[in-house]
Amino acid sequence: MSYDERTTTEATIEIHFNLYEFRDSISKYTIVSDDDWEIISGKEGKYLTKEFDTYGILIYPIEVSDDIKNSFLNKIEKIDKFREALYKPRYWREFITILIQGDKLFTSSDLGLETFNGVDIVNDIARSKGIQYENVDDYLRISIDITRPLDKDSLNNAMERLSKALLLYYKIKEYQEDIASKLASQMLS
Repeated sequence: MSYDERTTTEATIEIHFNLYEFRDSISKYTIVSDDDWEIISGKEGKYLTKEFDTYGILIYPIEVSDDIKNSFLNKIEKIDKFREALYKPRYWREFITILIQGDKLFTSSDLGLETFNGVDIVNDIARSKGIQYENVDDYLRISIDITRPLDKDSLNNAMERLSKALLLYYKIKEYQEDIASKLASQMLS
């Protein structure tokens, strides 16, 4: 994640799908407070953390607005959809970083998404669902419209749309590579 993303967004949320990896990643931090959210502290700063039965969340800054903090306090119902998209041999990821700024939730650069042919056509269709694939600097991010103040239901809806947008992205990449391979075999044999 770039420094600009961390400093120009309202909230950065890391969702870790592997609890063992999550616990290991935060084990070097000191627990400062333990209420609804556990506050941990390290040399980089303080973070809010929370564990659910199948995933963990880390949020910073800890002074995040109450609507964001309260909406992530509940379990995200469709969290397994992210595993469908990210637990693939080629794209394997144990966590996803999302950012919130105003009425947008979007993926960070550390996901490594690249622009694809036909992105404008896909955006024409996806726009009606509040989803956009945006070129930012040298990477592609997925942007999801959200309703503020954020609540449990609107967060679940946004996260479901984000997981579908990720699945669509990876499917498009796979189909494009498959077509390119088949055409190359046909044309060069």
